[in-house]
Amino acid sequence: MKEAKACENIHEIRECIDEIDEQILVSFGKRMEYVKEIVKFKTDADGIVARDRQLQLLQKRREWAVESGLDPDLFEAMYKMLINWNVQKEMEIFRNKENAKN
Repeated sequence: MKEAKACENIHEIRECIDEIDEQILVSFGKRMEYVKEIVKFKTDADGIVARDRQLQLLQKRREWAVESGLDPDLFEAMYKMLINWNVQKEMEIFRNKENAKN
């Protein structure tokens, strides 16, 4: 993939953006595999919500955003949405696991 400054037209830039977006989505897919698997190690709803871990995660993502020259508020908001979705998914998996025991 060309560096952004080496692109000679809008088409090349859009192709690169599309390639990056695909890589991001593949990475999110891999991340989701871990989210599903972590439920094996959680024993209750408090462990799933893990408020302290959420706060640590958000702070670290803010730091990474700043280090990358990105808007930390934007990435905190994105990760909050992702975390909320993940917690819902983990709760669903946890409930299904508990119901299967009964």
